[in-house]
Amino acid sequence: MASHLLQKCVGARPDEVFEDFFPDGIAALRLSLESRRIWAATTNGRLCLLTATGQRLREAFAYQGLRLLAASHGSDLAVAVRNEASLIGIGPDLRPEWESRVTGRITSLAISPAGGHIAFATDSSRIHLMTSERREIARIETRRPVEHLQFLCESPQVLAATEVGQITRYDLAGKVLQDEQLMSQVGDMAVSESGRRIFLAAFNHGVQVCDLDGTQLGIFAVDGIPAKVACSVTRERVAVWTMEQRLFWMTFDGNVLWAGDFAADPLVHIAMPALGDGLILASRSGCLLSCRWE
Repeated sequence: MASHLLQKCVGARPDEVFEDFFPDGIAALRLSLESRRIWAATTNGRLCLLTATGQRLREAFAYQGLRLLAASHGSDLAVAVRNEASLIGIGPDLRPEWESRVTGRITSLAISPAGGHIAFATDSSRIHLMTSERREIARIETRRPVEHLQFLCESPQVLAATEVGQITRYDLAGKVLQDEQLMSQVGDMAVSESGRRIFLAAFNHGVQVCDLDGTQLGIFAVDGIPAKVACSVTRERVAVWTMEQRLFWMTFDGNVLWAGDFAADPLVHIAMPALGDGLILASRSGCLLSCRWE
């Protein structure tokens, strides 16, 4: 039986890989791109690690108040934010390896692909770069609080974006490598692993696309106001989720391959596998759906 999430869709209908339910609601969702492990944290403190086919590998119940989550690509290592200002390192067995309290509210979080470095930003307009052993290697003052962080895969660099449209690239010593100011707000950021394309959900300005040098590569105009965006690594696919609860699966050329209306059970999180052959969707009701296109 088809998932209720796919009742109002058009285009190339996906195959359903699995459907799972977390009735307490899904507070955070992340995907380890190389291992294809799925991390799902619920509002009642459960953290679950699943395979790409939906098998639950491990579960832990020690993460009350978790609201941000970042996972490495090839290993079962993650970092999370509990409540406002507690940073937690999570090992392969899902046990907390350490927990640190920081000054200010944590606004964004990232972990490097191999899990060796962590970046987090606070509402006091600072970015902190540290090793996975909690040794701080850089502290960066920013003009505005940073809402989005992501490490690059092919070089030891991190991208930072503020809500007002400032995009900055740093090395691991905190040196500014590139700094650009866009004329629009940023609701979400997705970056191809090489960094050749950066997708910015720019609300009324559509999805803006640029490269690491800040060169504008184009704009995706979709039916609605883009709020979230996800992209693939090895295939030219991008997913755009709008405030009107529509989801578009597209090529990098802007061709819509599939679209769906999720107003009946609004989405809260989306993720895309590295190959760009599917989507992982989490809805407000706690439904976790993985679908794939051949």
